Amino acid sequence: MNQKVNNQEILKPILIWGLIAIILAFLIYDRHKDTGTFNWMTPLWADQAGYYVYLPAFFIYDFNADKFPEGIDEKTGEGFSFDRETNKVITRYSNGVALLQSPFFLVIHIYAAISGQPQDGFSGIYHQVPNLAALFYAITGLFFLWHFLRKYYKCHVTATTILILFLGTNLFYYTIDSTGMSHIYSFALFAAIARVTQIMLSVTKEKQWVFVFAWSLLFALIVLVRPTNVMFFPFLFTLELNSPADLINRIRTFANVRNILILMVSFLIVFAPQFLYWKYLSGSYIHYSYGEYGFTNLTSPKILQLWFSPNNGMFLYNPIYLVVIAAMVIKLTNKKSSLNDYIIPVTFLALTYVFSAWFIFSFGCGYGSRNFVEYNVMFAIPMAYFIKRIGKMNNRSRVSLSLIIIFMVFFNIRLLVLYNRCYQGGDWDFKEYTSYFYVPEKYHDKVKIGKEERILTSDIEFSKSLHLVPEEISLTRFKKALVKLDVVLHNTDSDALLVLSIENQDSVVYWNSIRLIEHVPENKLNTKQRIRGEFWLPERIPENSKMATYVWNLKKEALEIHTLKITLE
Repeated sequence: MNQKVNNQEILKPILIWGLIAIILAFLIYDRHKDTGTFNWMTPLWADQAGYYVYLPAFFIYDFNADKFPEGIDEKTGEGFSFDRETNKVITRYSNGVALLQSPFFLVIHIYAAISGQPQDGFSGIYHQVPNLAALFYAITGLFFLWHFLRKYYKCHVTATTILILFLGTNLFYYTIDSTGMSHIYSFALFAAIARVTQIMLSVTKEKQWVFVFAWSLLFALIVLVRPTNVMFFPFLFTLELNSPADLINRIRTFANVRNILILMVSFLIVFAPQFLYWKYLSGSYIHYSYGEYGFTNLTSPKILQLWFSPNNGMFLYNPIYLVVIAAMVIKLTNKKSSLNDYIIPVTFLALTYVFSAWFIFSFGCGYGSRNFVEYNVMFAIPMAYFIKRIGKMNNRSRVSLSLIIIFMVFFNIRLLVLYNRCYQGGDWDFKEYTSYFYVPEKYHDKVKIGKEERILTSDIEFSKSLHLVPEEISLTRFKKALVKLDVVLHNTDSDALLVLSIENQDSVVYWNSIRLIEHVPENKLNTKQRIRGEFWLPERIPENSKMATYVWNLKKEALEIHTLKITLE
């Protein structure tokens, strides 16, 4: 009987974590299934490519710029570049994310060889490297966060806290969408080191050095992935401390020669590849790779913008963080509050100052203030305390607060679904921000393509067009056009374009295109693929303008067009 109970205790968490992994895998797959390869919607674009480039550079191209595919820096959004005079590969980002992605890169690299796909590090299936890595590190982070919180709170409080923070903050976005960014990797490391810290504080001195070494390696990797992550240290060092006297004792316990040596050796091991890259790049083992970019707003930090700007403001995109702040304050009112309870809000304020002092407070395209994603591990402590307090309130207060939290979570999910990956308005453009919440007016149309019109050959330059004329629809009411095209491509070097144009009388008001091959994985050639083109329309479109969408077969190559639809919204 005991054996059966033990087996059930082992099997139950395996099934639960397996189910979570399946759900996250489906969400990641669904988000990226139609993004293609070389375009701004892929996980190997811009910053994400800058993190990733170390892998093909090391495993395939020997950091030799001339060996890389021609134009690959432009095809991946210029997240990295080449110095053609010195033949060097240049990226401003540290190699921490690449180190964490490397096992998944090698698996994909081997699979590409087995399946006969190009082993070039960028095309086709290589775009799954960040997706696989993000899935693994999301599960890893949630797993360690669960065990970290379980030491202090019961199962239902821990589960509720994690669910709220995952679905109610941009942690969800950087797990599912921008899988190549550093934040989900930092989150996993933060959760892991928090759990290791707990264990390190509870074991005997004879065993402690092993956990000190593991802790040191994790912390070095945390700093390598994102240097500002060093600000997580005060939270870790004051964990489970109740008074300044306890802090002095902890310093005496851990600030000894052995532990300092372990920490130094760990940093040297973890940072060695980065030092070698900087030496290769600049001739010096220490190098500031961000050039003119830096903390230029130290004397005038953009704190209000960081918190409340429509341009990725923390609280406007993730209002659940307001509850986290309230939880921090409430926990401080507890008579049993610890030293760590004071460190959490102090760290939050310090992070606010540092992030708002960066030369661009929004940190470019993203969702919310993305720098706080990994700090959800720290925020989980006051949040769990608040959830526990809610459970002890009277029915009216409990229901009211629960509804507010549920609303905030669904607010975040709704905005995340509607958000277009990059805010387009000004720093205080609330009109642009509030437009995300409107149910857009939509107009649908499609063109019938007969069997004889589907195949484009060497004597056909343009496909059948889908026309919208003023008599049918006024274009001035819409902001965006979504064009869906079912196409069969046969050539990897296809230059066929999906075009959207707007004309007024004899002038062209707007013309834009996407290259079809950039949205078709190489292993999907010769099969019908759905391509989605997204075109943002100009703000001012003259009345009586006409719109047309079609395929421009530049090289007059052989290809097939099956469906052409448009949605205006």
